[in-house]
Amino acid sequence: MMLRTRLLVYVCAWNVTLAYRRGGKFHLIGQFNADEAGRRSFTAAISEFSGAPVSVMVDGVDEDYRLESLPHVSGSARREMLDRRLRQVSRNALFSAAWPQSRATGERRDDRYLFIILSKYDSVSPWLDLLQQHGVILAELTVLPAISHALLHRLKLDAPHLLLVSEQSVGLRLSYFQHGELRFSRLTVPEIVADGHAPDIADEIAKTDLYLNSQRLLPRDTPLNVHLLDPYTIYADVCRQVSAENRHLLCQPITASTLARHLRVSEDLLRSSPDATHLALLGRHRAAVNLAPATYTQGYDQLRLRHNLYGVAAGVVLAAGIASAVLFAQESNFELERLTTQSRIQQQASLYRAVQQALPNTPTSPKNLQRAVDTARALYAAPTPIADFNVVSRALEVLPEIGVLRLHWLDHDAADTLAASTATPAAVAMRALYFDGEVTPFNDDYQAAIARINAFVERLRSDPAVVSASIVSLPINTDPNTTLDEASNDGKPLSARFKLKLLLRAKS
Repeated sequence: MMLRTRLLVYVCAWNVTLAYRRGGKFHLIGQFNADEAGRRSFTAAISEFSGAPVSVMVDGVDEDYRLESLPHVSGSARREMLDRRLRQVSRNALFSAAWPQSRATGERRDDRYLFIILSKYDSVSPWLDLLQQHGVILAELTVLPAISHALLHRLKLDAPHLLLVSEQSVGLRLSYFQHGELRFSRLTVPEIVADGHAPDIADEIAKTDLYLNSQRLLPRDTPLNVHLLDPYTIYADVCRQVSAENRHLLCQPITASTLARHLRVSEDLLRSSPDATHLALLGRHRAAVNLAPATYTQGYDQLRLRHNLYGVAAGVVLAAGIASAVLFAQESNFELERLTTQSRIQQQASLYRAVQQALPNTPTSPKNLQRAVDTARALYAAPTPIADFNVVSRALEVLPEIGVLRLHWLDHDAADTLAASTATPAAVAMRALYFDGEVTPFNDDYQAAIARINAFVERLRSDPAVVSASIVSLPINTDPNTTLDEASNDGKPLSARFKLKLLLRAKS
């Protein structure tokens, strides 16, 4: 809550103006003189803002602006260089800072910095002490010109040479901007202000123009756009006078309606105090440069860290809540799907029972029927000798000289034959048929007998039902190490008997 409320303080030599911003709205509290009564009233006004951050804007004559070009470096080297140069320029002033500007256009492309030094801070120290005593946390301390550049962006004023003039509680503030970057600022506190007379604005603008020309900040006869803040709508004649006396000065007032529209505050609020415009601007924008040292803003850094940790913790809790909600929704969906599936299963079971009840009574149990079906399938798949006889008969019709002596089947031999045959598919079911036969008539002609046997084997191999046909034995020993007499007569009667092994496809 405290980070959403920001206290805004304008400090000058004679008084302070107090305001705050909360919930996106700007509120002006009042103005307090720099005396004992004013400090007591200021203390009472800030008592309700304990723990809130405060932005302090100082507007005084003890401000020094110095533009310098430094080598382009980065990282720790840049910080060390800036700290060293800032100590030299400010002579170790308590409130000082380096404001980075654009880079130079020369060959080295040096970085340009505007060093801002608050040489005397007697006017601001008592108010800072009061803020610290009442627990208000200093977020930033800046000077009025360091927040004026934000007004140029708000109003979209982008002239190359621009002089912004505003009448404040302490006097007349004139800030010169070159291409949107602050180059020079001065505060005039005329003696006649104490007598209730307004400063001579036209004369001060002319003096500032002469100073800019003498310092070569503004080339002679170069057009200078002068924008005069005019919340009370009283400076139109002043602008006409300035433009008439100096042709290169293009003066234009900025009315309360324009300021109110761009700052999103009421015109009456802007007219309530000369400092309301810059305070409202400070409430919407962080200052371009913070002159307060780290020891002064340490409490604000801790406050931001604490709130960031709270934000991270809240984000974690929110993410956990979202994840829990998603998981709970998924669990609900899964439970609904489970119940739906269970209901469908029960419906199917009910339908199955209804179909079972509608079936006619069977003389035996379903298990016995299953066994009968399995037995029938096994019988249908069993080898049929008639089919194998037909295979052998088809081959014998072509070669009637072959006689059948014996046929017998062995199913377990089929696996060995299948493993030895690379041309046979491994998934083919088969059985082995052994064929014992002889060649008749023989006439002691072994060569003719073997030729008939080979022709018989080839005929068998051509049959689609035969997977393979191989010769197990011949009527003569074909071993090349035996003699003709040993090969043809082993003490047995002469004959042309042989033995074949057939692999037959099983019936599908």
